[in-house]
Amino acid sequence: AGEGANRGPNSRSIIKRLRRATSYVDQDRLFVGFEDVTQTLLAELFKMEHRRSVISIYGMGGLGKTTVARELYNSSKVMENFPYRAWVCVSQEYSTSDLLRTLIKSFRKRCFGDELKMIEQMDEEDLERYLREILKDHKYLAVVDDVWHKEAWESLKRAFPDDKNGSRVIITTRKRDVATRVDDRSFVHELRFLTPDESWDLFCKKISHGDGYNNWCSAGMLDLGRQMVHKCGGLPLAIVVLGGLLCHKERLQEWHEVKEHIWRHLKNDSLEISFLLSLSYDDLSGQLKHCFLYLGSFLEDSLIDVEKLKWLWMAEGFITPREAKMEEVADHYLNELVNRSMIQIADKMWDKIAYCRIHDLLRDLAVQKAIEVNFFDIYDPRKYSTANSSATIRVAYAIASGTL
Repeated sequence: AGEGANRGPNSRSIIKRLRRATSYVDQDRLFVGFEDVTQTLLAELFKMEHRRSVISIYGMGGLGKTTVARELYNSSKVMENFPYRAWVCVSQEYSTSDLLRTLIKSFRKRCFGDELKMIEQMDEEDLERYLREILKDHKYLAVVDDVWHKEAWESLKRAFPDDKNGSRVIITTRKRDVATRVDDRSFVHELRFLTPDESWDLFCKKISHGDGYNNWCSAGMLDLGRQMVHKCGGLPLAIVVLGGLLCHKERLQEWHEVKEHIWRHLKNDSLEISFLLSLSYDDLSGQLKHCFLYLGSFLEDSLIDVEKLKWLWMAEGFITPREAKMEEVADHYLNELVNRSMIQIADKMWDKIAYCRIHDLLRDLAVQKAIEVNFFDIYDPRKYSTANSSATIRVAYAIASGTL
């Protein structure tokens, strides 16, 4: 299964593959299952309750909480009924002031000049007051994504006014106690796992770029696929990563090799997501490994500007000058990581990826592998010194701190 790690692509082979296919799998087309969930949650958003209320979605990592929240957020009915919408990711390490600034900019859509400068200079109390003023008398929807501690919500909720106009807040979290304690009027929904049929449907869409079965998939491949999907236990992230791994393998023997790897590492007759993620990483070429590891230097849950990312890859030497059309190669690397579900599309512009993000579990893998191979070191002023970083290629400080 790890043959990808030994395939060092040269210029000719890369350009040939670029001409054959440079498209990516649009993750929006891979929303499978949860239709019943979205209908339940939409009903909560639009129920005849004038007071501001909170909808909490909780479940384990990789289950699709953010995907469901984004499906609601981008619903045409929601956009019509909530003129003011904003999205903010909290994560484990957060600054309340930064979260408030993000919410203000998201609700305002565009902040320029003096207003932007003023927002950057405000303290937490002023930011809270300013956000309340923006939202006053307006019906709004705010998504507070990836909340780890109820204190994070406590620090934000005062900024959301209750003008009895049906405003709503959606919170996603892995923790049940956070979901159940955010508000005395909250609606709490535990996200379920996919059913066997939904799991198979998602896998088939993934390996076929969303268009049905791949015409090169034999009956033997599909049988192996069903066996492997079953071991994913209905976890969407595991299923799409498995599909991303297998969609690059067009021979039955390759699928057998993946299955053998998986079967040797089953625990309690199920597949551990951490092993599958590592298996997908091991299948990357050397250049793709470098590009993937580099993503670990960005903040958790951050939006990554794709153009900036590609130029950083080129500046680091991951795309060498002898490879013709470096920007095309960078696009190819990005699309391959998306197709393998190693990174996710966050936003598109003119049908091209404008922003991407990396799932928390995959970012954890990138950081772990990067430190193991001395690809980068995480700057921590409490323990950092020149001596202990002399063997490290780079120090992940500028990107992680947002200075680039």
